[in-house]
Amino acid sequence: MADNLVLDWLDEFEALTESEIHTYSTEQEHNHEVMIALYHVLSEPQKYKSDHLIDGICQQLLNFYRSGEAHLRRFTIQFIPTLVFLHLSDKSYSAIQTLLVSLYNLEVIDSKGQPRTVSFRIPSIAQSSIYHDSSNLEPAFIAENSLRRWEECNTKLVSWGPLPQVDCLNAQNRQRVVTALIFLYNQQISNVIIQGIEQTCRGISRLVSQGFNNTSESNRSSLASDSSIQTSLRPRIPVSSPLLVELLHIIYHAAERCAVGAVQALHDVIHRAKYESYAEVLLAANAIKNLLQNSPSISGVTPRPSHTHSVSKSMITNASFRTKKLPDDIPIQDPNQTVLGEAGLDSITEEQEDTEKSKSKGALKHLPKIPGIGKKHKVKNNPQGDQIDSGDAHNENFMNDTNHSVHVSAV
Repeated sequence: MADNLVLDWLDEFEALTESEIHTYSTEQEHNHEVMIALYHVLSEPQKYKSDHLIDGICQQLLNFYRSGEAHLRRFTIQFIPTLVFLHLSDKSYSAIQTLLVSLYNLEVIDSKGQPRTVSFRIPSIAQSSIYHDSSNLEPAFIAENSLRRWEECNTKLVSWGPLPQVDCLNAQNRQRVVTALIFLYNQQISNVIIQGIEQTCRGISRLVSQGFNNTSESNRSSLASDSSIQTSLRPRIPVSSPLLVELLHIIYHAAERCAVGAVQALHDVIHRAKYESYAEVLLAANAIKNLLQNSPSISGVTPRPSHTHSVSKSMITNASFRTKKLPDDIPIQDPNQTVLGEAGLDSITEEQEDTEKSKSKGALKHLPKIPGIGKKHKVKNNPQGDQIDSGDAHNENFMNDTNHSVHVSAV
């Protein structure tokens, strides 16, 4: 049983002398059996029904943190999310509240007792993030030397802290304190065993989903309308936007390590962020979701199929417009010699012009050359000239009558 293993672990530490603590600390870093037993007890304390066991665990973890040994300090930090989830869901454990307040107060001050400030620089686009993969950037798009020059110029620092110390946890400071503790956990998350990561992911799902109707995935983000179902639901746990962002760091790291429950925890956080209308949480969560869908190395996530975009044949581009090349030798036209039917060069027409209009214009070229008739006489005296056919004898008589009338008018 897990509780018996935890009791033996508590008794072992009490029997140690001061000179044996360093050797004991190095051994605890690889004591996975005790770690898994502690996760089970802290995740389901009602199953063991022993408040004395919870008090002993909290006291020993605090002693580990104050011992000064780096291995024991990391051993305590790995249980912070589990302790936070247990406190947020059930505030009756006073020992857990005391442990969280002590860890927070020890972390917000430095060794000299001054407020602690952590500064770090935001990486440039040359380094991969949840929003982009630097290996996919084409060299022609962003040159490597340009990225390096931009990274050297990017010296803006982002600070975390200083944070005030607290005496107890209340509704006013609880979200700020637990967010700072999760931030502390994320700094050491690479040292946490995979079983602890999986247990934390399940705790995240319970934290953000408690108080909602889980009968179906579609209405997870809304309470059931039936009053009988509402009475059976546990109260919803308030979560702030900064806290969810810190929890997303855990989920991203868990998904990279192929931890069970990471993808489900991500979906649960997205549903809760939509319900709370947290824009910054949705931005980070969807970026992680996008990244996981395009990462075939992540198990449990179906890679997004790559779509090839083809250009439609009906799409109009610059290549759709075609020009008609004019002849190389263009004869000089004498305006006095322009006769009916010779209007100079043909205009540039589209390839799909009506064939009937082309034939009607081509018929004018077969008319005989009649001196003395200009364009003005054509429009005024012979509006139907475009219907004249040179092969028709009747139309030839009509042209002779027209020529005679023009000479009479000239006299």
